[in-house]
Amino acid sequence: MHGLQRSLTIAVTVSLLTTLIAAVVGAGAAYLGGGRTWARRGERALLTVVHFLMVVPSFLILALASQWGSGDYRILIVALTLLGWMTTARVVWTVATTLREREYVSAARFMGVSGPGIVFRHLIPNIGSLLIVTFTLNVASTVQSETALSFIGFGVQIPDVSLGTMLADGGSSMATAPWIFIVPSVLLVLLTASLAFVGDGLRDALDPTSRAGGRA
Repeated sequence: MHGLQRSLTIAVTVSLLTTLIAAVVGAGAAYLGGGRTWARRGERALLTVVHFLMVVPSFLILALASQWGSGDYRILIVALTLLGWMTTARVVWTVATTLREREYVSAARFMGVSGPGIVFRHLIPNIGSLLIVTFTLNVASTVQSETALSFIGFGVQIPDVSLGTMLADGGSSMATAPWIFIVPSVLLVLLTASLAFVGDGLRDALDPTSRAGGRA
């Protein structure tokens, strides 16, 4: 249970931070793309940074950061956050580009509302359902990433414990004490499966185009 707690602490924190960063960057880039020439250049610059970071070898950086931090889970949280927001930001940008031309955004511009005000008061709240679902699914993917890194020795390290370190310890004792490996394995499967079901349920409940929209 302590290993599960540590894995969930890392996953929830990373997913929350990456979702917030992605929402601000993606919606901000979309807003800039609907402005003047200099603003459109800002959108292209932000997207260039996002695309560049998406091809950076994240595993190598995570391994180096973990070794530098001596297995401190807080260092792992920072590294996973810095390397995990780009894909969500790209999705947010795609959705927000369809919202920046809506009438309420144009009305806010004519009324003199500032750019940050439009982003935080009009664009981000209107993609809230996407962000909620993305947050839930990111928790599951972050648990898998943390477990894989800890399993091969590049994540959480002893004396701290997570599901990944427990799987690594249990792998060497499968012949004599298989429950040391089986118990965290079952917990990991149940956790990721339950989070996937929660994400699907939220998508059905929040997406008005879903057949189960509003009834899930």
